[in-house]
Amino acid sequence: MRILIVDDDYISRTQIKALMLGYGDCDIAPNGNLALALFDAAHSENTPYDLITVDVDMPGMNGQDVVTEIRKREDALNAASNEKEAKIIMVSAMDDGKSIMMSFRKGAEGYLVKPITPAKLKQTLDEINIMA
Repeated sequence: MRILIVDDDYISRTQIKALMLGYGDCDIAPNGNLALALFDAAHSENTPYDLITVDVDMPGMNGQDVVTEIRKREDALNAASNEKEAKIIMVSAMDDGKSIMMSFRKGAEGYLVKPITPAKLKQTLDEINIMA
């Protein structure tokens, strides 16, 4: 499984990557712009991401905007081919209903509240039906 981890915090990126390595190959992006560039490159190389984790609260392009843009690009790709969509899990320290519901409305399939444990990650992966 190909995984993209998007988080502006180095420690969070490192922790999520350590948890995800058991599930597949991981790329990391410290911001939304780099995440979109990696997303585009993966599609142009015909090796799209299966799973993308996105931090909700990032400077510049926040996680909600990143998800919106990914889904827009997938729609454009799907119009020209039969590409599948990546599963997206939002990651945040915020566990309020507004943030969670906004994430799902933007196109995320899952939501993890930091700190992420192996058990919470596995549960979320099971819920969105993606396993290596």
